[in-house]
Amino acid sequence: MLLLLATTAFALDAHGFELLGTSGDPTVFTRIGSAYAGRSGSWDTLLAFDYAQNPLAETFPWGREPVLSSLGTIYVGGGYSFGGLRLDGALPIHAMGEDQTGSFIAPGDARVGVLVPTFKENGLRPAVGVQANLWLPTGDETHHVGGLGPRASAAAVIEKDIGNVGLIAMLGAEVGFPEQDRNLVAGIGPMLALGGRYRITDAASAALEVTSQSDMGLTTWPVEATLSGRYRLPAGAWASLGGAAGLTDGAGAASWRAFLTVGWTYIKPAPPAPPPQIDPHLDTDSDGIVDVIDRCDDMAETYDGFEDADGCPEFDGDQDGVAFDKDACPRDPIRPEQDPRYSDGCPKVAEFAGDRIVITEAIFFAEGRSELMPSAIPVLQAVLGVMEQHPEIPYFLVEGHTNDNGSDLFNLRLSDARAFAVMTWFGEHGVPSERLLSKGFGEGRPLVPLGEPDAVSVNRRVEVRVVKIEEIPRDARRLSVPGDVRR
Repeated sequence: MLLLLATTAFALDAHGFELLGTSGDPTVFTRIGSAYAGRSGSWDTLLAFDYAQNPLAETFPWGREPVLSSLGTIYVGGGYSFGGLRLDGALPIHAMGEDQTGSFIAPGDARVGVLVPTFKENGLRPAVGVQANLWLPTGDETHHVGGLGPRASAAAVIEKDIGNVGLIAMLGAEVGFPEQDRNLVAGIGPMLALGGRYRITDAASAALEVTSQSDMGLTTWPVEATLSGRYRLPAGAWASLGGAAGLTDGAGAASWRAFLTVGWTYIKPAPPAPPPQIDPHLDTDSDGIVDVIDRCDDMAETYDGFEDADGCPEFDGDQDGVAFDKDACPRDPIRPEQDPRYSDGCPKVAEFAGDRIVITEAIFFAEGRSELMPSAIPVLQAVLGVMEQHPEIPYFLVEGHTNDNGSDLFNLRLSDARAFAVMTWFGEHGVPSERLLSKGFGEGRPLVPLGEPDAVSVNRRVEVRVVKIEEIPRDARRLSVPGDVRR
């Protein structure tokens, strides 16, 4: 794709390179710019270097003689987007000039410009903007790098993206004070441009441009072909690198040139999207609480007496670890000894919990003896009810445990006698004797480490455990032995 830009001029400014692409946006053309102003509040700053070989030569019968044999230029520039517009500018400093008088250092004409987008891209319709520029006479006329007066331009910029390909066109004019030097006349003339680029990624692009920017009016037709690439880091730093070659002998069309631009872009964050309008009567989860006050409009409220007005389901209102969908007593937490994995959510004296019957209250005995106290009967009855609910369990092992008061032998015998007494009570109250076994462990299996404040009371206990035939201790006691239940 080609980009052709024909410009007129009003002073013999032959450096031939106008840096109109001051934005770090990878979709912007380096020498032409863009029809888009960018996000309001965003800005760019840049530093560029351009080197041109033979940008101005004079034709004689015996051939062409260079007037400007080389020109190295440093640009300082930037741009700012605001109110839908973009204001930008660049100041060239010709730091490495070589003409017929020798080497020189001179400023160039400073440029300020404004881009006014007029139409946004929509379907087949391209984006359109109006670009206006003003060049101030800050350059050096004697070295052909500046004019005696200001000049201005206005052009329509038309840009269209088709997938990763971007196309651009420009049509306008430049005006300035008429001037003549070396048979070249500067004044009023047209601006015309065509071009294209390819977006490699969201951060990188390549462009091919053919431009005429020598500001030499209608008496010369300088054309350069430019190939460049642009890349911007997520943090905002960017760079553009390219080269160009003259396609004609017009003033300002260098034999060849190379340029490098580095810059930094600040992109103002996009404003947050306005919250969606909500129907004041909308109730998405149909729980009777409208969405405007429903903190959980995608989950229905559970009307259980726990914060029923917020619209959010309470999964465990009594904080006992049993979810509402299986908690039969949502207002009453289970006791600490109960396992929420097996519990129905109601506090119980005895409850089946996988491999044991959890007993939440103590079974009391006479001090230092194995006789059951009357207060133990309600607890035993609760355990008995659990046993009757699980006829599929073949064996229950009643375990006796003591604290560390007394000798090891005394505690072992006492715990064994108490376990046997509990087993006997179950046998006397309907549990088949072949399902019952007992064993005392003395002080050898404490629940609470010895020395803890509640170790004496907690470690003195009776447990009922579910066992398989291979798990039955060989020294377990039984009420009767209809057959050898051990392996």
